[in-house]
Amino acid sequence: MTVEKPVAITKDHIEAWKQKYKDVFKLTAADGKTGYCRKPNRDEVSYAMTLIAGDPLAYHETILKATWLGGDEEILNDKSYLYGLGAQLDKLLEAKKVEVEKL
Repeated sequence: MTVEKPVAITKDHIEAWKQKYKDVFKLTAADGKTGYCRKPNRDEVSYAMTLIAGDPLAYHETILKATWLGGDEEILNDKSYLYGLGAQLDKLLEAKKVEVEKL
């Protein structure tokens, strides 16, 4: 049985992702495992938000899987990494500050 090693992510990969997706994020676990993802699009966020009421972790898992670009697959497959990512994944969603003023 042949086990293929994951492809090492290079600066060229990252630059190509930046060209295609603009925003690329590096996820670094305490044990040194790394992964890369992009900013989610509106449809991905909208779908993930429908899962929050029934299973809050499903929201984070859905965002992570939808935006995953590469890296250590354990981050995707081992739920303990997902627990550690939690609110960190919200950093993928850039929210512009908007003020509302009653006239």
